[in-house]
Amino acid sequence: MESGYLVIRRQGNSKGDDCIGTVCQVEDDNAVVQWPGGLRTRIPLPVPSDITVVPVDSLRYRSLRDASALRKEFAESPVSVLIKLLGEMGGEASLKELHSQARNLGLAGEHNSTWWGRMRKRLLAHPRVAEAKPGAPLKLLDESADPFVEERALSAQEALEALATPATKRVQGRQQALRKAVASGASELSAYEHVAAHALGVALRSWPFDETAFTAQGVSEKVLAAVVEFLAEVTTGQRRAKNPVADPSSKLSKPGAPSPHAVTPLLVGLVTIPVESAAADQAAKLPRGLAAQECVMAVMARVDETDHPAGSEHLLRRGAALLKWAVAENSLVTAEQRDAFEEELCSRALRLLLRPAELAQPQGPLYEWVDLVLAAVPDHVVQHVIATTVSDDLKAALETLPARPNGGRKRATRLMTSLSALPDGADPAVQTLGDSAQTPEAGTGGGRETPDQEPGQAIEPEDQSSPAPAPAASSVRETDTSDGGADTPESAGLAQLFPQEERARYEAALDQERAVAWALRGERDDLRQKLATLQSRYDRADEEISTLREQLGNASAELADVARRAEALNRKAQRQEDELRQGRQAGRAASQSQLRQARIDGLRVLATVLAEVADQAMHTTPDESSSAHALYRRVLAQASVADLADIGTVDEEVDFDPLRHQSRTGSAARVVVERPGFAWQAGTAQEVVLVPALVRPAEHE
Repeated sequence: MESGYLVIRRQGNSKGDDCIGTVCQVEDDNAVVQWPGGLRTRIPLPVPSDITVVPVDSLRYRSLRDASALRKEFAESPVSVLIKLLGEMGGEASLKELHSQARNLGLAGEHNSTWWGRMRKRLLAHPRVAEAKPGAPLKLLDESADPFVEERALSAQEALEALATPATKRVQGRQQALRKAVASGASELSAYEHVAAHALGVALRSWPFDETAFTAQGVSEKVLAAVVEFLAEVTTGQRRAKNPVADPSSKLSKPGAPSPHAVTPLLVGLVTIPVESAAADQAAKLPRGLAAQECVMAVMARVDETDHPAGSEHLLRRGAALLKWAVAENSLVTAEQRDAFEEELCSRALRLLLRPAELAQPQGPLYEWVDLVLAAVPDHVVQHVIATTVSDDLKAALETLPARPNGGRKRATRLMTSLSALPDGADPAVQTLGDSAQTPEAGTGGGRETPDQEPGQAIEPEDQSSPAPAPAASSVRETDTSDGGADTPESAGLAQLFPQEERARYEAALDQERAVAWALRGERDDLRQKLATLQSRYDRADEEISTLREQLGNASAELADVARRAEALNRKAQRQEDELRQGRQAGRAASQSQLRQARIDGLRVLATVLAEVADQAMHTTPDESSSAHALYRRVLAQASVADLADIGTVDEEVDFDPLRHQSRTGSAARVVVERPGFAWQAGTAQEVVLVPALVRPAEHE
């Protein structure tokens, strides 16, 4: 018991209202209680059976102090209130007992059995409530049962796979359990699994990989999809056409994120997977500038190593997507760097084409790749590489390339023919510039254009600030030329029909219409990117909300568990305090009883001596002035100090009292005292007869 507790004293009659008081002060063996009206009384400790003690913060206390607030809480969260009530009832009770106790507290009086049946199911769904068998009393578990034991027992790879799998139903706490399982086995994760774990909200320390080459084979598509989404976010600045950002993304500075120099090797490992992979196909749309150039070189090396047609098909598809970004103008790549890359790429392509016959596979995937490269790089680079290549078999080797419209074979053959027609000492670069302005292939490789945004590229999280720029008139103007670049008679006739000024106006109007078309296409791409960005942000916000809800639920559960433990400790401390107080009171009572009994025993010996002295004094001589009578009176005076008094005087006639008198000849209504007796605290409610007075029946005439 503590100050502030309530005490309820039951009235004697069944119709009387119980009296409720408040504990003001607690002492060793009693407590001061203030009752309504200001009256204060003391009650003994431990409390009598007709008094009930109500601890502070209990449901009974709240129902007495603020019943409306308790009813409101029960209406909003009946399960938590019933679980607390179950704990106050000893941790085990049937649904009927729980219903009765709740009704005594003024709760759920309006609910029927159907509502209580539903409430039983909700209680059993709580991790702290169980039943031994169906229909048995509800039991409150001491510790919360872990509903995610299986998730916590998964390996890091298995937990990451489950975390990356979209759940049809969100279970509170499951995501957190999976994240902890991944974090506990983080040392077992590969580089791509580490990136996916970081992207999925797993708390990781730092990037533990030092190597610069990674392989994505063996990693599931779901995990790779999370990796690609993260890489799309951190490379957004490099994909912006108008405002490229050279600085690394701020997301790469967070704990557990890959280092900035590891982003490109991660992309290289993704785009060079020689198998079908939607994540790898999406990753091929991400690199720009130097990163795209490095990925292209890696794809070329992988195509050279891969003999399986299916694997080469996937690599060719990704390589085609990468080539246009590798050769496109980018403010993060200087013209010298781009020219050097294009020359190296074209040189390696021709070296692959001129390999020995025993290594060559005509019409294979390798030749398709060489054809793609020759169609992608500018004319002057192809012509320069052809001019510097020392081989008599180059023309025959070019014939092994696929015959695609506007492909590299046709283009390289034309450029080789134009080189052979040049006089000795002529500059091939000058001829290349002249051809590029008059050939239909200028749009495919002769001039530089910013590649169109892929329609399927919906993973970029940020939108572009403005539409893509319209190409220059020289790069989009179409002219009707043959392979040799000379004007045909039909074109000469058209020139005579249309004067130069009209042709110029027509071309200017056509250029303007094309510019408008490019602007509209840029706006369309912007809208697509904005839609993808909003969808991505919505998905991330939904995930963050779910995570916050899980954290709130976990914090609430931990808070409730801490409150329950604190309450249990308070009850235990109260019980120990009551037991200690009862022990002290019992010890004190035993000590007082023993002292009282010892004192009575000592006084009984003294009373026996006084009885003998009185008997001698009264029967030896009747003279009250004798020395025997004087000694008796002195001893009796000393005994009175110890509350010892005589019972009756000699020859005194009194009514017979069986407790104070003893008769030798039998009892009678009136007796005469022959020898006085002695008692301790005579005449009080605590009187103890030490030696009864000796009496005889009175004689009446």
